[in-house]
Amino acid sequence: MTISKAGIDHISKDEGFSAMPYDDIAGNCTVGIGILLSYSPCTEKQKKTRYDLAKLNATFHDRLEEAQKYVRFYVRETELGQAQFDSLTSFVFNTGVGNARGVLALANKGEHKLVAEEMNRFVYITQKSKDGKPSKKQYSNGLANRRKREIVPFQAQP
Repeated sequence: MTISKAGIDHISKDEGFSAMPYDDIAGNCTVGIGILLSYSPCTEKQKKTRYDLAKLNATFHDRLEEAQKYVRFYVRETELGQAQFDSLTSFVFNTGVGNARGVLALANKGEHKLVAEEMNRFVYITQKSKDGKPSKKQYSNGLANRRKREIVPFQAQP
């Protein structure tokens, strides 16, 4: 199974795009479509660097393939529908496989209601101070809206 065009479009919309590095809502230096450059704010030099669009697109697709690979690896016992696969791929792309393992384990067991509940826990960011150190955990409307979309395929199950 591979992610659908609609799934890719959702991730692209949720992540946004910039050819110039910027600090995401958690204060991490990011570029392209959600490509993390560092777990700290961008330097002034980074913010002035324009990245090649073709390379950014290739990196996005590499990260997308990696997220799909993890979904396929961790969810083998339960057959997923396309929307479920897309949602899990989006979740892994956004949170990283380390944070997604619990969700993927629940999906593997077919625990759809618990998948939705667990995904909904990932609606907080840890903001950083100007020196890049974690400062406080904060609710993110953007992540909450993303999770609302991602859990729909798991709520529709009987």
